[in-house]
Amino acid sequence: MKKVVIVEGKHDYARIKQIYPELPVLITNGSAVSQVFLEQVKKISKSHEIILLLDPDYPGERIRKIITNFCPDVSHAFVHLKDAISKNGKKVGVEHVNLEVLKKVLDNTTKADFHENLTIQDLYDLGLIGEKESRERRKKLCDSLNIGYVNGKQLARRLNLFNITLNQVKEVL
Repeated sequence: MKKVVIVEGKHDYARIKQIYPELPVLITNGSAVSQVFLEQVKKISKSHEIILLLDPDYPGERIRKIITNFCPDVSHAFVHLKDAISKNGKKVGVEHVNLEVLKKVLDNTTKADFHENLTIQDLYDLGLIGEKESRERRKKLCDSLNIGYVNGKQLARRLNLFNITLNQVKEVL
């Protein structure tokens, strides 16, 4: 199946084209994802694998959530926040990721498939929510599983989206 990558802006687009010049890339043009764009993605997803490669920040996660809710059969590629920081340290984005890292990320996409494996209570029991060190534990877990960092509220949903079991989480921790 042919692939199509979705990014946030033209600089992200240019970065992808440096690695894969022939790969089709769609641009959301920021966080104002239109209904027309969503309909296009849904139509394209019938014949192509859609890969979301969005910035590891709040707007990127918001876009990922909007597109995934509308078209749940997408694949996800995540870049780590530390890899997406600009040289001056003031901006975050796919456009700042090293080309080798970006290639590896695109070559290792993850298909989402929602299953209710974990509950919020499981996250409390594991210390991923509600404790002083919870944020650091979540960061370690998300990095190890390559699912992109999310806050405590979204963690159960993200883990379930990728069909990650309680035992897998325990192994990482």
